[in-house]
Amino acid sequence: MRLTNLLSAFNRRTRWSEGHIFSVTPEQIGIAEGFRASFAIAAMLALDLQFQIPDLAYGGVAAFWTCLCDPGGSDRARLRTLLIFAFEATLVISAAAFFAGFGKLAAGAGLFLLVLICGLTRSYRPTFGPMPAPIGLISAIAAVIGVTSPRGIGGALHLAGCFLAGALWALVLCVYLWRTHPRAPARRALTAVFGRLRDMGISLRQLDVQSGDSAESWSDFNVGHRRAVRFSIERGREIVARLMVGRARFAQGVDAAGRVFAALMALGHYRSESGQSFDPVNEAPLLDELNRLLDETAQQSGLIAPAPEPLAARSGLLLASAEKSEGIAARAIASAARALHELALHWREPEPADLDGDMAAGRFSLKIPATVWRHALRVAVAVTISFTFGAWYEVSFSYWGTIATLVLMQPFGTNTWLRVIERAAGSIVGGVLAAILIARLSGPWEMLIFIGPLTVAVIALRLVNYGLFVVFVTPMFILVSDFIHPASDLIVTRAINEIIGACIGLAGSLVLWPEKETGALSDQVLAALSANLAFAAGALRSPVAACGELDQLRRDAGLASGRAEIARQRLMLLGRSRAARLDRVGDILLALRSICGAANVWLLTRRLGPETCEPARADRYDGLAQMLRAEFLGSEAANRAAESAEGDELDRAIHSLALAVRDYSTDRD
Repeated sequence: MRLTNLLSAFNRRTRWSEGHIFSVTPEQIGIAEGFRASFAIAAMLALDLQFQIPDLAYGGVAAFWTCLCDPGGSDRARLRTLLIFAFEATLVISAAAFFAGFGKLAAGAGLFLLVLICGLTRSYRPTFGPMPAPIGLISAIAAVIGVTSPRGIGGALHLAGCFLAGALWALVLCVYLWRTHPRAPARRALTAVFGRLRDMGISLRQLDVQSGDSAESWSDFNVGHRRAVRFSIERGREIVARLMVGRARFAQGVDAAGRVFAALMALGHYRSESGQSFDPVNEAPLLDELNRLLDETAQQSGLIAPAPEPLAARSGLLLASAEKSEGIAARAIASAARALHELALHWREPEPADLDGDMAAGRFSLKIPATVWRHALRVAVAVTISFTFGAWYEVSFSYWGTIATLVLMQPFGTNTWLRVIERAAGSIVGGVLAAILIARLSGPWEMLIFIGPLTVAVIALRLVNYGLFVVFVTPMFILVSDFIHPASDLIVTRAINEIIGACIGLAGSLVLWPEKETGALSDQVLAALSANLAFAAGALRSPVAACGELDQLRRDAGLASGRAEIARQRLMLLGRSRAARLDRVGDILLALRSICGAANVWLLTRRLGPETCEPARADRYDGLAQMLRAEFLGSEAANRAAESAEGDELDRAIHSLALAVRDYSTDRD
């Protein structure tokens, strides 16, 4: 089976997860990175067994964590990130061990301070799927490990030396000795993007041939597919931005995918609103050929050296055929074919130099947002409580519970619930696997043999899904713990500690200065409202030459709508007490998707040239955006008659939005 077919099979089954904390991103499986990490940790543990230096086992843990924090991208960016982690984590684990040497009270105080400092280095920025482990989080885990090993100044320095040796060994291995192709993640991401676009086109074609329209199916297409593709594009954009060489070429691929996405959105909107099937003679064959072209583009995107000639020839023929046909569908397909044709022509040219590299990526700001301050403080308090509970009751291996508290807590309580579910499910499966292994392994060398493949799975899946990551990291660390401190009943002990830590972490998320998610939803809805109306106004105001500006407005509208939908889903997980209000929000977001689709259709149907711009109508939309924002927030002055339902499809979509906002405002009263 070809790579793109395999990815497509996974993507079709994981599309629903896009944009959630439990996102599954199969295109980011890193097998080579997994084998490299396995070799890094195995080398340190083998040295421990050979020379009987127990602290070298901590060096093995450091090597694993270093691989876990590897951000990918250019060697310079990776070297900077891994060096920061190596010295930060070394300082933290040795300081925690030194504090612990003065007793439990000093250990708790030191742990609180270190976890707080590590938490302040995290950003909690929005992401579009799993991402490399934050340095601050792993360093905080190092602090938890450190307080379990009390040391004097000499012992702390010895621990620091072994830990730093493991981290630097993994750094040298990753960046210099066992290098993976820096563009491989970008190729995989671009392959996934065009594969998802192809699946979107195939789904559109399948909906078209169904007997009778299904409102639920069209809703899935207009929301599920659009959100999945948009987040896949933005994830690809983030990965491409980390490249130092070849970034311009991959950026062209992402931009082309964005234009194809806009065309498919217009096609889907036109088809669902009109209720008419594509013409089987003039339109349906064009869509079928576009889907075949998207499949070819996905194949070529995964190659180190794409072969542009076949794609250029076929896309050129499709473009010529579509331009000869009349109608919205033909124009949308012509727009998509033009984007693919231009991409193939770009592939023909010599690769442009990226002189600026990723210089901006290293900018550092001392300004810490209030959200980061609050969450860092609440995590530090909860972790200290978890540590104190374990120390007071002398719970064996209590650091497992403390780590569970640390990694489960999220800024929003609903995210913490989801993380608890994923970690619980992963720990159960991983615990069973660990029980089977421990029952059959009789010595440290046998453990080392099995720690290797488990490490491969952990690192290979770290960017795919957190639950899958936990399935393999659980038996791996149980074996490592038994390697460092042999003991009985490790699995039962871990289960008990995980439950204790999860309860404390969940309580901390709900009690300690919880973020107000209702306000967060309002902010996201307002942002989506503004962004979508700004795109509609921009489409009316901008000449065709300003396509770059329109691409950005379209992108902002899609991202804002996706984030608002996710914020709504988070609140729905809390129960049905506010279901009616959330249903009204859902109506608003559906109306915003219709506006975006109608604006794309309008762009395809207008005559080319600046004389077709409608600045007065665009100004009216800008004014309406301000009024609707005020009405959404409950301003009486803004509670006025909605836009007329007369006019073209875009005006009717705006009218539907105004009615949805009015219903929401009335429901509040």
